[in-house]
Amino acid sequence: MEKEIKCHLCGGKALLKMEELSLNDGKIILKDSPYYQCQKCKEEFATSEQMQALSDQLHQKFYFQRPIINAGRSLAITLPSDLVHYYKLKKGEKITIIPEGRKELRIRLAD
Repeated sequence: MEKEIKCHLCGGKALLKMEELSLNDGKIILKDSPYYQCQKCKEEFATSEQMQALSDQLHQKFYFQRPIINAGRSLAITLPSDLVHYYKLKKGEKITIIPEGRKELRIRLAD
């Protein structure tokens, strides 16, 4: 990663900075997130490569792997308590499961 690039706004010199990034009201904290700050206009920005790396980091760190279990004559998946609390889920609420492909499902909370 380059330590210095040209500012996309004013053409000035932008220096690489590292900072703790707080997302979702401080519920997610990423340490040493890179960005650039222009020395001339003080604009702060990230490159597309930095944004892709941030996206990859979020997907690597924030996922839940759960076993499929038996529940009577059906199969079931349990939800981690952190997700239950975060989304304020209650027993009996409905969800929608949407097939996205042979190896991917999307879960959507009912309105």
